[in-house]
Amino acid sequence: MKKLYTKKGDFGITKDYANNEIKKHDSMVKTIGKIDSLQSILDLAILKSQGEEKQMLEKVQKKLWQLSGELFNCPGDCLIDPVKEEDIQDMENFIDSLGEPPNKFVRFNTEDSITMNECRVRCRELETHLAELLEKNKLRPEMYQYINRLSSLFFMMGYKKSE
Repeated sequence: MKKLYTKKGDFGITKDYANNEIKKHDSMVKTIGKIDSLQSILDLAILKSQGEEKQMLEKVQKKLWQLSGELFNCPGDCLIDPVKEEDIQDMENFIDSLGEPPNKFVRFNTEDSITMNECRVRCRELETHLAELLEKNKLRPEMYQYINRLSSLFFMMGYKKSE
């Protein structure tokens, strides 16, 4: 029987998709953990959504999987839909369709708005980790721009769900 665990982690080591050993304190591993953290709350947001909002969040979920795979040296056959400029434009169009942003402090005070705000907070944490990779040319600019817009998407979705 194949086992899930390898015991390499017991020594602070993991492997990427290309089978390269990486120390678990490496910034890339920490960044992948931030993507996982965002995806876990995004699962809840998707569960609570419907219609066009749900479709947009499901698309985001797929793009996050692709971003994670690309960062972790996924072979070409699993990288089928990487983040592109058109994805950023689609997201901007969706954000714009939600209306004007508020010109005052927003209080997230419903369960759904708090869920979207938690997505936003985790997205911002991911963005700070990606900034280092962008600076070191280990990240395509479109990937960073996508995550930057994503926090705006979560904010506006949360704002629309506030009372």
